[in-house]
Parts: sequence; C-alpha cells; structure tokens
Amino acid sequence: MKLFMLSKVEQSTREVRVKTSSEIKIRLRVPTLKEGVVIQIKVAITTNDLPLTATIEKSNFQAKQPLELIYSDVFALVEQPSVKGLRGKDAVQLQLESFGEEHVGYQRLDFHSLKLSVVGGRPFSCGGERLFRKQLLTKRYGVDNMKESAKRICEAAVGTPKDHSIILLAHNGPTGLGSNMNDICGRDWVRGGGDHGDPDLAVAISQLKGSTKYSIPVVVFGHMHKELAFGNGQRKMIVVGDDNTIYLNGAIVPRVKRFSHNTLRAFTLIDSKHGKLQKITETWVSVSLTQDTTTIEEEHILFTNTNIPNTSSV
Repeated sequence: MKLFMLSKVEQSTREVRVKTSSEIKIRLRVPTLKEGVVIQIKVAITTNDLPLTATIEKSNFQAKQPLELIYSDVFALVEQPSVKGLRGKDAVQLQLESFGEEHVGYQRLDFHSLKLSVVGGRPFSCGGERLFRKQLLTKRYGVDNMKESAKRICEAAVGTPKDHSIILLAHNGPTGLGSNMNDICGRDWVRGGGDHGDPDLAVAISQLKGSTKYSIPVVVFGHMHKELAFGNGQRKMIVVGDDNTIYLNGAIVPRVKRFSHNTLRAFTLIDSKHGKLQKITETWVSVSLTQDTTTIEEEHILFTNTNIPNTSSV
C-alpha cells in the first residue's frame, strides 16, 4: 500500500499460477518510456503458495526458477526507467533496490515540505505471535524475536524532526484492536476469532508514545481483508484510539474490478493539513478502457476531523 501517488503512472497487471518449475514468460504492453514517467508493473506469479522472483526488461517480464521467496502475494517493481536482468540475484534484494528510498521497513522516510515522516514496521509480517520468515529477518535485519523487532521500529523513529508528525506504515496492524472475527485485525478464518495483530508493533507504538513527544496521528496497514472469510460480512476498517490515534486498514480485495468498458480501482486516501488529519475515504475510481478518462465513482467517508466515525474505539 502506498501513502503517496507518483504523477503520471502507467500500470499493467497480469496473474499466472504455475505448478511446475518450468520457465514462464509474460509479455505486457508497456507504453513508450518518456522522461518523468514511472512504469509500475504488478504481477502475481505463485508456485507452492510462494511468489517467484522476476526481472523487467521494458516490455518483457520474465520469471525463472529456482527462485527465492518474496513474502507478498503480489509484488511491485518500479522501473525508473529500467531494471536490468538479475539472474542468480536475491529476490528480496531485487525488490529493495527497485523501491530504493521508498522502502521503509525498519526505516524512516521524511517529507519535510509536508512536515511528515513515515516509519516502517517489520518486513515480512504475516500477523500473529510468531515471526514470519525468521531466518530472513535474522539474516537481513539481525532480528530474532518480537522484542528486537519492536526496538528496531522505535530506532527508526529516532531522529524524526520535532515539527513532524509520524505515520506508522506496516503490513499488518498491532495487537490490542479487538479479537472478534470482524475486528480490524481479528481472525475471521477460525471459529471464535482471535487477535491476529503484531505484538512488536503494539509495543513499539506504546514505547514511542510513552517515552517520546512524537505525534502519531495514524497507523496504516493492510493484510486483513475487508471481506471476511466464508461470506461472514465485512471487517471494521478503522479504529480511533482513546488518544485519538487512528488505526487504518487498507486491505480492500479485490482492489481492481474489471468490466467490459472500464475498471474500478480502490484507493484509501488520507487528507491532512499542517500535520492534522482532515479526512479519510475509501474511494473507487473508474478508468475508461476506451477513452482517456478517469472519474470518481464512489467515495465512502471513513473519518473527518469534525466528527468521530461510527467505529470501534480502543
């Protein structure tokens, strides 16, 4: 999930599922590169429930095995303007290099003109009490347990400019936001539910609020889909804490709905002014397939600064 949009973004999407280790090639129609244009290609290629590594060569997307794991079920590579072939190179490193400074796992990204800093949570999070991909976390980040992970998140926030607000960005939300099936991080796939939040993120938030003067108006994450398993309704996607920190889940799946003449694309938008949240909306944008037009099809207001939404509180 991106908190900010790049101007002039062209997108192509394709999904392929394979059961063997045979080479596959996906050809995409990619517009001619122009100065200032960023090409974002999202491809899901899954073997044995693990996505594969890949390279991008302008109009070709190539994926080969043997391949190292990538934790997300859809990964994005940003070509600026090209990512060269990386045979034998670590797949995770490929992603990190593609994201460049926009990667914030255990790191911080400052936006001085906005007086805003984005602090990232634990990479490869999958929710719950156990570290997901522990060997990978140990190898790349020196993290062996939840305590060390919480420390790394806090360390990433140290040095945030005093006049900045912090947005915490993580793959999954923190513990403590409810254990019902339809709660923002509730387990909806097992009888009785349960809290599937990240304990390290909860500890980091508590420590930052307790030992620093940083303002944390919003914690943004995904992973826990809005539509509950087994057709059991929809998840609560926003929670306002007792200290007015907002916990926002952006996992709307599918994010793109395809029709004969257009696509509908979901965005979770945060409007802020001078570091203060003004409005949060779930916005669906219609993109015409026959004309070069986009229109806002639906807008669901989740929060405004003039009233507290009808959501859970913690």
